[in-house]
Amino acid sequence: MRPLLAPLVALLLVVPLAVPATGSVAAPTAPAQAADGESLPQITVVDNTTNHLSIPDSEVRVATYNRTSIDVGVAVAAGSRELRSRYAVSKFEQEFFRRDTDAARDQLVADTLADIETRVERLERQQESATQRYASGALTTQEFLRQRALVDTESRQLTRRLERVRTAAGTAPDYSLSQAQRFRLENNRGVLKTFRGPISRQVATEATGEADATTVYLEASSTGYMLSTVTDGQYTRETYLGSERRPESPDQFADTPDPLGAVNSRAEGLYPWLYSEQYPAVQTYGRTAIYQLQADHPNGQLTAFLDGGTANVFYEYQSIELSTVERSTVATAVDQSTRLQVSQSYESGPLLIAVSDNATAAPIEGTVAINGQRVGTTGTDGALWSIEPQDDYTVTVTTQDGERISVRVENGR
Repeated sequence: MRPLLAPLVALLLVVPLAVPATGSVAAPTAPAQAADGESLPQITVVDNTTNHLSIPDSEVRVATYNRTSIDVGVAVAAGSRELRSRYAVSKFEQEFFRRDTDAARDQLVADTLADIETRVERLERQQESATQRYASGALTTQEFLRQRALVDTESRQLTRRLERVRTAAGTAPDYSLSQAQRFRLENNRGVLKTFRGPISRQVATEATGEADATTVYLEASSTGYMLSTVTDGQYTRETYLGSERRPESPDQFADTPDPLGAVNSRAEGLYPWLYSEQYPAVQTYGRTAIYQLQADHPNGQLTAFLDGGTANVFYEYQSIELSTVERSTVATAVDQSTRLQVSQSYESGPLLIAVSDNATAAPIEGTVAINGQRVGTTGTDGALWSIEPQDDYTVTVTTQDGERISVRVENGR
């Protein structure tokens, strides 16, 4: 019988601060500045709310909208992978409890982790290839989102397999995972978390018909992507920058006397408003040099992943309540009967489009397009929240009576 080893657990640091909520999101955006005035990489400053990870403007190759819809190919592929995943889990559990020696169970766990690691590496290559091909024009927007949906789905399935390995090992009498096995399990769990996100998951559920279609705004470079959407009163964005993830480099945080303190110090420089409101929970995964920050704050939620090799954020998703978004009117068009007003917040942030009767101010329902791409319809309140694109753009509204009204917005960014 193997002696019970102390389990490897993810490091957590949660320090709640009783700080009152501050004001709303303000409009200015600029590269974040460190204390010494040096620009911080890929972080855009937004006043009175969380800063966010961004693709540098010079690296953006695609910027467009997409209206998701049911995708039979995604539905079939996701269903097939789900069946294979359930079979793999069931087969592992049956075999694990059938084996009656530690050595036999160790071998099964090792084989299972090796299979998962192979699949994780394949997912990583799939994501990198899809991003590069999309940025080069070899994939359409729909095809890229299909790849994101499938990577997200398989990431969740592989994570469930890992959890079932952990659970089986924890319930078997007189058996425990070795420290090396626990490290392997945590390493894979951490990497898999960076392959999935809220918008990728949303796209997957919409493609399989489990949720209503929404409009997603996308930006992509050869190594990264940004997805954003507005649903259910929230603005959500999901950003991945592969250039900021270097697992082969030395972990700069681990080489300090207080690794989590170093992570917090770095993160506070990137997200100062967040740290003034709520200290995030900090978690690390095995030996991946992946450090996760998670916080609920007065305006929404933030989850960010720092890489120890670069000491930078390489993956982030966050949501902001629209009720906290401060906006300013940037363009208005008026004809004999209709008024169109466009109000912006911050770069690639929430955009409010309002249509009303020019004489009575009564709201008007209509179909909204940005740069010719349909992004939704105004409701009975005559308003639609969307996402502002990167460059100059034209907003066009077609009313139910067939009248069209447009306005050009010079972004100047």
